[in-house]
Amino acid sequence: MYVNPNIFKAYDIRGSFPEEINAKAVYLITRSYVEFLRGKTHPGELAIVLGNDARSSSPELKKAVLEGLLEEGVSVIDIGYSTSPFHYYTVIHSGADGGIMVTASHDPVRMNGLKFVKKGGAPLNLEERDVVKNIAGRSIFQGKTGKTGHVEEKNYYREYIDFLLEQVDLSKTKDLHVVIDAGGGMTTVLLPYLLKKLPCKTTIINGEVFFYHQTKMLDPSVERDLAEVKNAVIEQNASFGVAFDQDGDRVGFVTHNARFFRADYVAAFFAEEFLKRFQGAKMVYDVRSSSIFQETIVKNGGQALESRVGHSFIKELMKKEDAFFAAEHSGHFYFKSFYYLDSDFLPLLYFLQFFAEFGKSSDDLLARFEIYPSSGELSFKVSDTAHLLEKIAGEFPDAKETKWIDGVSLYYDDWWANVRLSNTEPLVRLNVEARTSDILQEKVDKIRKILGS
Repeated sequence: MYVNPNIFKAYDIRGSFPEEINAKAVYLITRSYVEFLRGKTHPGELAIVLGNDARSSSPELKKAVLEGLLEEGVSVIDIGYSTSPFHYYTVIHSGADGGIMVTASHDPVRMNGLKFVKKGGAPLNLEERDVVKNIAGRSIFQGKTGKTGHVEEKNYYREYIDFLLEQVDLSKTKDLHVVIDAGGGMTTVLLPYLLKKLPCKTTIINGEVFFYHQTKMLDPSVERDLAEVKNAVIEQNASFGVAFDQDGDRVGFVTHNARFFRADYVAAFFAEEFLKRFQGAKMVYDVRSSSIFQETIVKNGGQALESRVGHSFIKELMKKEDAFFAAEHSGHFYFKSFYYLDSDFLPLLYFLQFFAEFGKSSDDLLARFEIYPSSGELSFKVSDTAHLLEKIAGEFPDAKETKWIDGVSLYYDDWWANVRLSNTEPLVRLNVEARTSDILQEKVDKIRKILGS
């Protein structure tokens, strides 16, 4: 049985259905994952949490996953519809040995995939992913193993929401009004349990599961994808708005006047507030983040740690350094109190708490952190990427500092840039930030020319 090696991405498994990823491939990969877990832990019976999103192909793929797990003698905890963070929580809360979620996050409906986590909710790192890939490539499974596993359906929704709410103080939020765009995704399943316990006013849009027939998925880091929540905030005269992606592990914010409140600016706000309460805490930012995030951490007595882009790298660094908080430009927010993992609703809950204490408008809040002109993340298709990063670095020999943490980062007194190859798509990513708009445009144009775009 052949498994296309190209579906093994940096963070998970993804491919077009059924050409690249299908029931046969998923069945084989599932059994390979179980063998990996047995080699990592013990040869006895394993317990694995199984969740899924609502793509039209998810039931077929989930059935194949379940078949593979049962033939391996696994005890399966089926949680049904799930956000990725809820899936992590259930793996931890249940004491399971690992977890599989059938999802392709915010990718188009024609795509699907698998997210694997280990005991404790952490994702597989690149080396562990390659072990699973190599086992699958050998196609060694023939017939049953001799012991059939069993499946049990469980619902931890209420316990999960209570766990999140225990971490915040929402006593001052009753006068706030937030618009929540669930995007027709998996947060729609959990939101009813959360909304019952929020003291503030809420307006929900796209609050029913329907994304299985969408052609364009909501990406909360892309401003144009927040058009619906922006309009709703204006219509409702709300305090602010949030929008979640389809598997609920990323969130975007907009202000009272429908301005995009970038994730790294929200992160700077959180860092400022957390460091009032937890002096000297370590916090992680990625190479794309605005300088204001790092500067805010240092200014308030925290320790700023730089990471590669990608949730698996940030989670690994957070746990290694016992960091308190982390955030990515893409809208992932990570918390030590959430097992060093990215959360769905904690960013919203902390924003409610801290914003209520701030006492001014969300536009006033944004103005405190939106200081430096930024290109945002620009993407380019480049035919020849061989030695591209070295070429870029060579064009800027007078850089004050050059880093190779993820791609190449160039630092000057009045601007910086990061150029890297995408971990998930055949693209080159560019982020530039400067002290003035003129410098920003000049540097973006120069690097574009080098890239040939």
